[in-house]
Amino acid sequence: MQRQMDRLGPVAFDDADREFAAKIPATPSEEDIQNDYLRVGLPVTANTPLCDCVVPRELKGVPMIGSTDVGDVSWVMPTVQARVATHAIGTPGHSWQITAQGKMPAAHKGMVYAAKVMAGTALDLIGNATLLEQATRGAGAATVDLFRKLGARVLTTARSFPANSSTDLFVAADLTTSEGCLTVAEAVRGQLRGVDIIVHMLGGSSSPAGGFSALGDSDWHKELDLNLFPAVRLDRELVPEMIARGSGVVIHVSSIQRLLPLPEATTAYAAAKAALSTYSKSLSKEVSPKGVRVVRVSPRWIETEASVKLARRLADEAGTDVEGGKKIIMDSLGGIPLGRPSSPAEVANLVAFLSSDRAASITGAEYVIDGGTVPTV
Repeated sequence: MQRQMDRLGPVAFDDADREFAAKIPATPSEEDIQNDYLRVGLPVTANTPLCDCVVPRELKGVPMIGSTDVGDVSWVMPTVQARVATHAIGTPGHSWQITAQGKMPAAHKGMVYAAKVMAGTALDLIGNATLLEQATRGAGAATVDLFRKLGARVLTTARSFPANSSTDLFVAADLTTSEGCLTVAEAVRGQLRGVDIIVHMLGGSSSPAGGFSALGDSDWHKELDLNLFPAVRLDRELVPEMIARGSGVVIHVSSIQRLLPLPEATTAYAAAKAALSTYSKSLSKEVSPKGVRVVRVSPRWIETEASVKLARRLADEAGTDVEGGKKIIMDSLGGIPLGRPSSPAEVANLVAFLSSDRAASITGAEYVIDGGTVPTV
């Protein structure tokens, strides 16, 4: 909302509006007036008319009181730029509605302004075209669900159509191949007419346990084809269109294993994710000056079907049960101080925030969501 306010500038109150606002302090009690000064961060003895006070959202320690139907926008109307201009006896928190119902021009100007701010805020996400890889299960599925609830048009991709999906914005493709990535890029252009947000969720490990000596060339190629090249290829196809438009967001989902590899089982996976992180950082330095933000999200162990499958594989190789396999993962990570794995929904919440205008100045950064697993600063 603050971004919309910055775009619109201040409400165009005229002298008549301010004259009206100046008369209002006679209606509330002295205690109410003193409380209003305190709320906007001014000393009670201040000689500044409240109708001239703009209440910035970033004021430290100031309770942001606003009506539920306009949220913090009620601090930028006469109810924001001049809270006292809508202050009536007995209803200090909601009296701007009463003023507006009385058809006072100042309140109407403020309400129109509030409507513009709210509409612009909604449109920042609603209607965004979003591409999500590996969106049929786990953190990918949770992210798709959240983006759709927020109003985004989401095209998803995976090797096969998910049985529980009801959307036609899906393309079946094998992203481990150049042809599969090209198929997805063409679908984005055809079905979405371009893309505003790309979330690279694809990843995983299928290499055998046994350390570095157990990994053949084919194992290394598989890990790179799954964890690095899909992002490289799709970005190469789609990011130039973002650059031409001057806006866009690319999220690369990496892993804390780039810092904490499991030598027994995921050396190749960890190396591929490290390569993805390096690539992502380099891409951000190139395209951020052109309006495209690039951010990394590095989860710890997320309790998904894929991670449970890894636990089973480790358990089978160690001659134990699934819980024993989970313990192997936990021990290899040095434990999770939070005491539990991340949930897919928690990862989705972080991705949605970083994709939104609330994170408009964040680029080139890595956000670790690991419950404190990484032990270093």
